[in-house]
Amino acid sequence: MLSQFAFLLAESTEMNARYTEMRKQSALLLAESTEMRKQSSILRKQFAFLLAKSTEMRKQSSILRKQFA
Repeated sequence: MLSQFAFLLAESTEMNARYTEMRKQSALLLAESTEMRKQSSILRKQFAFLLAKSTEMRKQSSILRKQFA
């Protein structure tokens, strides 16, 4: 009976250690995910800005080509 208790206690301790490690990994992954979402948002805004700039430059280029034609 005592050996079973010692075995179950050791298993419980091991499971708690694994659970703690999994919680740490989960927190790390959540932080990384949050950072990636922030970076993705920034990149989408930059892309929209560059697309608008590109469109404006194409319009100006078209106007200049017409003027020189």
